[in-house]
Amino acid sequence: MTKCVINPSKITLRGINSSDLKFTQSFKCGNGSMDRFLVDEAYIAHIEREASTTVVFYEGKLIGYFTLKRSMIRIEGIEENIHALDLARLAVAEQYQGKGFGTYIINYIKQIAYLTNERFIQTDAVFERWPWYKDRGFEPVIEEELDPKTNSDFVYMIMDLYDEQLVKEYFDA
Repeated sequence: MTKCVINPSKITLRGINSSDLKFTQSFKCGNGSMDRFLVDEAYIAHIEREASTTVVFYEGKLIGYFTLKRSMIRIEGIEENIHALDLARLAVAEQYQGKGFGTYIINYIKQIAYLTNERFIQTDAVFERWPWYKDRGFEPVIEEELDPKTNSDFVYMIMDLYDEQLVKEYFDA
């Protein structure tokens, strides 16, 4: 697909609301499960505060959505569980894929994590998409999930927002 120049002033991101339901019916991202979640579950999970779904509009058209939850992760060698922002869903409409909108959304989610003081963002990437997430800073946690022979549907991945260089510069100053 051809990369396009995204005009950020034409992007609107907002929490899903009842008026968005008319747009969700025609949303198609190429993954039926993701499409059905947006139609059948996203709004109710949002208003029941189980998860927060943000819809993404470009020039007034619904082009994507993402769903976030608060979660805990366990890191080997660390005794306690650690808070994380869970990227439960991310989908971009088929005709807008490959144009930079997914990357724009990931960067937006990173800003949310920074603003809410979350060091880690975790996701279960659909197996076919895990390299895309890796290219945007996520790292696979369980190596066996990367082997196509295991028939794993998902790859558990974490992005660590800790900036070691920034901390080093602070203490060296």
